[in-house]
Formats: sequence, structure tokens, C-alpha cells
Amino acid sequence: METKRTFIAIDIDPQQSILSILETLRCNHKLDSIKWVNPDVMHLTLFFLGDTPVDQLDSIKESISKCLSQFKPLRIAIKGMGTFGKPTPRVIWLGVDYPDELRRLKLEVDGALSAFGYVDDKDTFNPHLTLGRIKFLHQVDKLKDTIQRNRNLAFQEVEVNHLVFYESILRPQGPEYRELARFQLSQG
Repeated sequence: METKRTFIAIDIDPQQSILSILETLRCNHKLDSIKWVNPDVMHLTLFFLGDTPVDQLDSIKESISKCLSQFKPLRIAIKGMGTFGKPTPRVIWLGVDYPDELRRLKLEVDGALSAFGYVDDKDTFNPHLTLGRIKFLHQVDKLKDTIQRNRNLAFQEVEVNHLVFYESILRPQGPEYRELARFQLSQG
């Protein structure tokens, strides 16, 4: 059975404040082994499906489109910074405010995908933008200091007017994302 590695996401067009913190991190951690996210493909993943049978793609698109027809565009705030992984940080991220509309949107997407047997493997949704994936970190204190200084900083507001169904193709130079479908949120 042919499959594609897929996910549902909100595109993020990073503004100067996000680009600046990413550049600061890159400069401060040149000696560390960190795979930085390309700002051109920055996104907030709502649901990672993983290996998806190609023969289900059209049905999934139709189901997602139907469940999103009730949603109007919404605003989210990118705010705060942190890491995942203890005791050793593995991922550097920026936080995302989690307004009620985003919570409802996530629940609807989850519900639409559950009809195809997909279950979100995370107990709680923790919306974030990944900045980098850490392989090895020499300067832990430097990272902790940067995170502490930016822990509560508001970076950017984002108008969410569509979701994207992506295929993720893993390549040695980094993932390539191909748009399979774009779902506009209702304007009326």
C-alpha cells in the first residue's frame, strides 16, 4: 500500500522579531550541533498523521474541509520561548497562545481524523513553533540565558485564515513540504 507522510498545519510567516531571535540563537550556538528550521517553511502543526494511505487522501481532504466550514479566521499570538527534553534539551521552540477558537479548531480536526483511525498521540496539545532540533549542545547555560530573557516575550500576532494539509518528504538537507490541500476558513 502506497503511503505519504502527512500533517495538518497553520502556516506561519515569521516577522522580524522571530527572524531576529532565530539569528541570535544561530550566532550564539555556532559550536553546537543544532538543525535550525528554515523560516520559509515555519508552521504550527495541528495534527501529525504520519504514514497516510494514498487512497485515503481525498476522503481526508473532504472531511477536513467539511469540519472547517464553520470556522471564521482567528488570531493567535506567538509568545514565549522554551525547550522540550529533560534533562537534555532536544527542541527549541516559541510558544503559541491557545485561544478558545484554536482549541475548538484542534478538536474538530481531531474528530474528523478519528473517523479514519487517527488518534493524536499527545495527551495534551502544546502548540509551538519549532526553531531548532538539538543533536549536541556545548553551551547549555547560554541557551538557558536566552530562554530566560525571552520566556514571556510576545514575538508576533498571526491571522489564521487557512489550514494546510502537507506531505513531508524527508531529505538529508532537511524536510521538504508539499501542499496537498489548502482549507480556507469561512469568511462569513
